[in-house]
Amino acid sequence: HRPPFRAHREGVSDAYLMLAVAEGFGESPAAAILRPDVDPDAVLAAPPAPPDVPPRVARQLQRPDLASRAAAIHRRAEDLGLRVMTPRDHDWPVRMSEQPVAPLVLFVRGDPCALTRAPAAALVGSRTPTPYGIDAASELARSLADAGTVLWSGLARGVDRLAHEAAVRGGMPTVAVLAGGLDRVYPGEHVGLADAIVAGGGALISELPPGRRARRGHFIRRNRLLAAGPRAVVVVEGSLASGALHTARFAADCDTDVFAVPGPWQSERSQGCHRLIAEGAGIVESPGALLQALGLGAAEARTATHCQLRAEERAILTQLTAGPRPGDLLQREAGLDRAAFLRALFGLQQRQRITRLPGDLWRAVGR
Repeated sequence: HRPPFRAHREGVSDAYLMLAVAEGFGESPAAAILRPDVDPDAVLAAPPAPPDVPPRVARQLQRPDLASRAAAIHRRAEDLGLRVMTPRDHDWPVRMSEQPVAPLVLFVRGDPCALTRAPAAALVGSRTPTPYGIDAASELARSLADAGTVLWSGLARGVDRLAHEAAVRGGMPTVAVLAGGLDRVYPGEHVGLADAIVAGGGALISELPPGRRARRGHFIRRNRLLAAGPRAVVVVEGSLASGALHTARFAADCDTDVFAVPGPWQSERSQGCHRLIAEGAGIVESPGALLQALGLGAAEARTATHCQLRAEERAILTQLTAGPRPGDLLQREAGLDRAAFLRALFGLQQRQRITRLPGDLWRAVGR
């Protein structure tokens, strides 16, 4: 048997990544390996055999190059500026490990603190929403962001995009859960949105390592992470076979509250929401009613999780009271590191509090 794997500073974070590589990141998750109580050191020390694990996983566990393959994935992720997180990291989102089929590793681009900020809610729905769905999703996303909620979604077309855009415009962090590697943003037209999410203090996350394309089955893996990350899932529109409905089903397995927006009874895209309501999901009657159900007041100030970002913004605005400043000088005068400076700068731009002039000069706008 292979001796227990020990974490080391160079390369792999810990045994969870090795176990994830053996599991294979496939379209059909190996539930026996992804149990929330799995002991990766014990599994690597005494690899199980079929029928306890699928044959493909048993073969991978016996490969002598498993550690080097995991280390190569770790190095590749770091070269791309990604964070490799496992349950042994102090800032691992614990809720992710409270579902029956839990992830062993998360690849993160952006601020990993966004994964544990509260309040948080997932807003999901159709990739091709009706005008009714677009209005509902836009209004709900805006209200949730204004109340200081970190919005989670899947970076897909339609409702997902509306959720992320509302958070970015409102200066709130948002978390996008991808079905493929973070170096292969899908769909391609959302690359700019992905960059805006990171610049705004949010994060992109995936269970799949760099280089992996999103395949049909990977979206199901993605949906279970969406259901486990925040404490509430809101479904705007979705058919009976939609990914949004899959997310709601997974939510029931990890004590995540589910809410659904009712729609016209003739609409195929409302059938999924109506089914969820019949099964006990909360009815979204209005943005205010949803905020009340989540324990948020429509007029509440933003939560303490956003105070740091606001302080960074104030530091920049203070320096601009004397007139325009070049970017490098403005950063030094505000006393911010590069990441904090860019994050605050982006937030101020989104709220149209500052504008960029020729020559990399920045100027305050309005009050």
